[in-house]
Amino acid sequence: MDINEKWAAITSSDPSCDGKFFYGVKSTGIYCRPSCKSKNPARQNVLFFNSREEAELAGFRPCKRCRPDLPSYDPAAETAEAAKILIDRAFADRVTLQGELNSLGVSRRRLAGLFEKRYAMSPEQYLNQVRFSHAKGMLAEGKRITDVAFTVGLETPSAFAVFFKKQAGISPSEYMARQAAEAPYCFCQTPIGTARISEDESGIAGIRFVDWEPSLETAPANGIYLEDAAKQLQEYFAKKRRAFDVPLSLHGSEFQRTVWRQIQMIPYGETRSYQDIALCIGNPKAARAVGMANNRNPVLIMVPCHRVVGKGNRIVGYAGGIERKQFLLDLEVAND
Repeated sequence: MDINEKWAAITSSDPSCDGKFFYGVKSTGIYCRPSCKSKNPARQNVLFFNSREEAELAGFRPCKRCRPDLPSYDPAAETAEAAKILIDRAFADRVTLQGELNSLGVSRRRLAGLFEKRYAMSPEQYLNQVRFSHAKGMLAEGKRITDVAFTVGLETPSAFAVFFKKQAGISPSEYMARQAAEAPYCFCQTPIGTARISEDESGIAGIRFVDWEPSLETAPANGIYLEDAAKQLQEYFAKKRRAFDVPLSLHGSEFQRTVWRQIQMIPYGETRSYQDIALCIGNPKAARAVGMANNRNPVLIMVPCHRVVGKGNRIVGYAGGIERKQFLLDLEVAND
């Protein structure tokens, strides 16, 4: 390529020329790829280089926007991945989600194109996929349809019923009936109430407290993991167990599973704040989203979301109820 061809590539941000050359801007001391979307520099300030090493030896530093120092950097893919992360985190709040997507700095149409190229579906289709996946998990746990509707971002139970049937081909109530019939489960009596334990083929998929007295026997039903899970829970409440080794099968968004994995790393008898968890997963601005994921933990106690507290060690937000959360914290502190 001659100089005029290179300059034309820069002014048109031509991605086909990436790797063929780099250019440095004398007024800023920065070097870029030809496809960089930064404001076009003055022609007299531009120097051309055959490699990134050559640009750096000349004293130029890499642009933080087009990242010419990264051989496989793909800004389009990065934008799509950022959108996916935002959907995972804020799928239940459309207003907040749209504001965060707007902050990516691309038009809705452009974002849709980038996302579809990366994931073979539109952002809206992925949003529906995340909502549907989360809704299925909550329904399988026996949560009320009204609560599920609001939790996944649908304004009314009727709107949720239409959404769910479109995705699953059956109504939410039919889905719950099928899950109850198919998924092995048992009940376990604890000092803070009756816990319903369910499993799938991979491990324990749900532990929640029921506010009604089950008419079925509380001995483990037929299943691979239920008996061990019930035994380990009883050992925990008897202060004979601090960690669980029964396999878990956690269903949720990628962001939620990341939060739940981090929660499992909190030592027995200790607590962490939502902000602590957000920092640990490398997303310091996601404290609120961490709180939402914490509250949607499907496997209480074994994924110790009771160890996550509010600012100033306030006891807030627990799917099993604040009283149960306080009991669990007191149990562990007394046995530490």
